[in-house]
Amino acid sequence: MSPIDYVGLNPRLDTLEGKKIGVANMGGGNAEAMEPIGPAIMAAYPGTEAEYKFKFDTKDATFWEWVDSCDAIIVGINY
Repeated sequence: MSPIDYVGLNPRLDTLEGKKIGVANMGGGNAEAMEPIGPAIMAAYPGTEAEYKFKFDTKDATFWEWVDSCDAIIVGINY
């Protein structure tokens, strides 16, 4: 068996200005905690876009297109 190359994490963003932050809520009882994250990010970092997604299908290609369009993702999981 050949070894698997280590990929690691993406490097940190140097700034949030002009960046798109995805807030992905996989469902459960965490909507009250997740919904305000996007507006809070945009208020704290002017010039930043934040978009909230709720209960998405990870098998759907459009979800992964959205992920690819973001510079960073915040994921909430609470079942």
